[in-house]
Amino acid sequence: MSKNAARVRAPAQEDARLHAVLRFAVGVTAAFVLCEFLQWAPTFLAPVLTAVLLANLPMQPPLKMALALIITMAAAALFAFAITALLRGTPIVLFGLIALCVFLSFHAMLSGRPPLPSLLLLICLATIPVVGMIAPAQAGILPLALVRGIALALLMTWFVHALWPRTPAPAPVPAARPSAATPLATALLSTAVVVPLMLVYLLLGLADALPVLVATVMLVANFDLQRSRMHASGMIVGNFAGGLLGLLLHTVLLTTPTLPFLALLLFLVLLGFGQRIAAGGPAAAVALIACNAMLIILGSAIASGPGSLSLWLARLLQFALAGAFAVGMMNLVWHRAAVARPALPKPATR
Repeated sequence: MSKNAARVRAPAQEDARLHAVLRFAVGVTAAFVLCEFLQWAPTFLAPVLTAVLLANLPMQPPLKMALALIITMAAAALFAFAITALLRGTPIVLFGLIALCVFLSFHAMLSGRPPLPSLLLLICLATIPVVGMIAPAQAGILPLALVRGIALALLMTWFVHALWPRTPAPAPVPAARPSAATPLATALLSTAVVVPLMLVYLLLGLADALPVLVATVMLVANFDLQRSRMHASGMIVGNFAGGLLGLLLHTVLLTTPTLPFLALLLFLVLLGFGQRIAAGGPAAAVALIACNAMLIILGSAIASGPGSLSLWLARLLQFALAGAFAVGMMNLVWHRAAVARPALPKPATR
């Protein structure tokens, strides 16, 4: 009886996984192409948010959740814009307040609360103040772009779930491993990675802060301190490989710069990412990081135009170094804390 049930479940599970792959590939592709068609800059925001939603939500988001996410993004964007406008003349106070809010967001995420609202707040806090200080004329455009991006991402999520509604059975949750770091310590570590990077971009006045900061926040939010050094290395390599893939896709796109060709390229590449993400496991987080990096670099390249090879290699290197710094610092401090942790006493045996 159990063998027959297993035989019935296997094709259903395969169909559900195929639906998940198609939802991811079609949803992210449609969001990217639509943003390019409507010229909703930055065009990578909505597809990146779509990828995050489809990778983290196992079902179609209910209307109540969707409205909550849109309201959260609007409130977070308005808050980040307001403190930037009010405290632009006192940057020390501004960055102190941002650091506190970033810490509270990471702590809320690590304390078991729903991660998506905190992630949206982190994206707003890490981008709007820096862009507002470097290019004040764009400060009022970015909050609208963020709210528009999450709204489009939710619409695409609903759309693809309507076409391919089957969802795979939830994977068994592995037993939690003992942690050497509390949520408080991990939140402090995450803040110590993101805020200095923001400060570097602000002090140097680097114009392409937005893509790097969005990618870094996504990377740190997905970093699992419980996993091995190999996983950390995989995230660094995935971040760089995804950015390089985005640059290669832009080079191929220059041969036929049309929206249908862009849609075909993205769909084929995202099928591969969707298969890896749908399979689950530790590699799924690496695949999502690589996919986000590809979308960010591709969208930035299309917006900036062809440019010179040396310019784009410099931007890619800057992108990769920020990711390597984030993961390297998280991994280094975590393993030092693990080594410093005293060994637990062994249970007495009779």
